[in-house]
Amino acid sequence: MDVLTVKNLSVSFFRPEGEIEALKNVSFTLQEGEILAVMGKTGCGKSVLCKSILKLLPDIAKIKTGHVYIRGEEITGYSEKQMQGLRGRFFSMVFQNPMTALNPCMSVGEQIGEMVRLRHPELSGRERKMRVAELMELVGLDHAGERAGQYPFQLSGGMAQRCVIAIALAAEPAVLFADEATTALDVTVQAQILELLLKLRERAGMSIVLVTHNPGVAARMADRVALMRDGELYRIGDVEEIFEESTPN
Repeated sequence: MDVLTVKNLSVSFFRPEGEIEALKNVSFTLQEGEILAVMGKTGCGKSVLCKSILKLLPDIAKIKTGHVYIRGEEITGYSEKQMQGLRGRFFSMVFQNPMTALNPCMSVGEQIGEMVRLRHPELSGRERKMRVAELMELVGLDHAGERAGQYPFQLSGGMAQRCVIAIALAAEPAVLFADEATTALDVTVQAQILELLLKLRERAGMSIVLVTHNPGVAARMADRVALMRDGELYRIGDVEEIFEESTPN
């Protein structure tokens, strides 16, 4: 079953100098447990696509046409309150720079715990702390009790990104958007994060939209690849099919 369906989605930014078409009639589906890599050059519309689905666009942006469905139910016309019920429950997102995604004034344990509280308000404080420790261990952060009390500036980039992933996973999402989630990390840490996402897909059965400009990452991770250019999704197919066609004889 398709967990997410996007049909003919068009988005524009309206600036004083005029309209800028960011997405043009984009359509795709995402299946249960599937990893879909969305590839393209910087500025082609990859991030706008994710933020449009989650309705996290700035005020100058507008969805002009199109429809978005989750498990067959249309959410295109959902209000902000209704979308808040989906974000962090049905959808979660991991952004490129963990240091801008994390609150510098709260410990990482508090930030993970806040999402746990929102997802499971019935848990006691002790149970919530235990769940935070489980999530930190799940994303490969050792000494969870000690790490939970640390602030983002006390962590390396790789550790901070693992905390961001832990926050996303605390919501137990059906769909995880990973928007260039490893671009700012060194090669070794990048490989560890990608391996973690694969394990989490297998363990939790969640679907992943992996935004990347790196063909190697897409080839390693994805079941299917969607290619974007100038706001248009011009090619989508199985990973083997896409890369075979792009490889010169």
